[in-house]
Amino acid sequence: MILEDRAIKVRILALAFLGFLLSVKSDRYFPFPENLPEPVFQTILIPYTCFFFAAFIIFLKPEIPGDTISFLDSISAIKLTTVIILVFEAMTLTLLVVQHIRYASFGYHLDIPVTVFFFTVIGIALVFFLVRDALPDFLFFFALAAYTGTYLLSIMSFPLDSQRSDMLPLIISGCHSFLTGVTPYGYHAIPHHLIFTYLPGMWMAYLPAAASGTDPRYINLICIVISALILSNSLRDTRKSVLLLLPVFLLTPYLQYRHEIYLGVLFLVLSVIFALGIRNRYLMSSAAFGYALSTYQFIWVLFPFGVIAAFRKWGIKKAIIGLLIAVAAALIIILPFFLHSPEYFIKGIYGHWLYVDIPTVNLSYLVSLFVPWDLMIFIQGIVMAVILTAALRKMKPEDCWGWMAAALLLFIALNRVIEVYFYLIVLLLLVMHGISTGTPSDMQDENADLKTNTIKFNIKS
Repeated sequence: MILEDRAIKVRILALAFLGFLLSVKSDRYFPFPENLPEPVFQTILIPYTCFFFAAFIIFLKPEIPGDTISFLDSISAIKLTTVIILVFEAMTLTLLVVQHIRYASFGYHLDIPVTVFFFTVIGIALVFFLVRDALPDFLFFFALAAYTGTYLLSIMSFPLDSQRSDMLPLIISGCHSFLTGVTPYGYHAIPHHLIFTYLPGMWMAYLPAAASGTDPRYINLICIVISALILSNSLRDTRKSVLLLLPVFLLTPYLQYRHEIYLGVLFLVLSVIFALGIRNRYLMSSAAFGYALSTYQFIWVLFPFGVIAAFRKWGIKKAIIGLLIAVAAALIIILPFFLHSPEYFIKGIYGHWLYVDIPTVNLSYLVSLFVPWDLMIFIQGIVMAVILTAALRKMKPEDCWGWMAAALLLFIALNRVIEVYFYLIVLLLLVMHGISTGTPSDMQDENADLKTNTIKFNIKS
């Protein structure tokens, strides 16, 4: 029991450290000057990247630290999580103020009294939780409320401006084109000229916002909240210590800071796949995976591991059926747009990733010293083939989310285009891995306790 408690604490710390690294590095060259020479910048990134990979490995293998972190045995997982999210909320407040100052020219303006009051309430509540342990469920819902409040504060204070971030403005522009009977795949003036880069499953989720004139960030918020609730609900029949991973993820400062990204839709569909898989709904899970394939390119990296997991869990016949359903669902959504304008579709969906932009955790810059950039895709392919071969031999169904996280981490780190927010997907996959591998263990413990109590009762009888 002590080792199991220590393992979840190690995972909480590892996840927090990963979120911390993403938050302190943030986007582009921040906090380093933009005119820093590229070789110098990439040299500085080497230890940062090493720390990121080390924390990632420790999350997957929490036994690695061994007795070196035995001091964690005297700290409850609740208190540890509370301290982490208290630090994270202080960092988030700092990042909000930085945005308020740095992007004032884009209309960014925090209501300082409201902001101070909001974070003071959060801080007082967290200090109270340190004095008296809260239940994991309560801490989760508190974190969900804090995330929602911070996100709403960002929506009210920080307007969408394509000069600051063009992701959601481009999606809304594509939605408007679709609503007027024009394919979104082509160039959009928002006001700068930009080709449409999103798969149909992603931008179609924002059609209600475009049609009603609502801020698309509300769609993103709703998706993330529902995603978190789905993941928490998947633990309803077990001990809830694993649930503490969710508050750490939700309150990662970088996730709160980037209020204008589009990953909420992806988070939701991955959570649906996860929940359906746990409940052995392989047909519905396959259909959801099909939608995911039509949503984001990185899902194409994850999908083979889902097929392998289905094969291990349900057998070859159901795995093949699931594969066909997923591919068919994806093609039904994607093909009409591809056939209508194949040149622009390929240029946006694939060609967008051919330029070089690696200002964060990466291996691609180091590899590019030996391999031409144009061959980087082959390096990615070789690495993915090696991981898939290993997965075919060793992967257990409940471990598939960890394998997905490892594959995606390496794929992103070897990509020609790397944005910090890509790694938020990796963090979510780690949370799912923690839930998936924690649930069976917890259930076995409960079953063992039940059997022990039954034996004792029979002896007494």
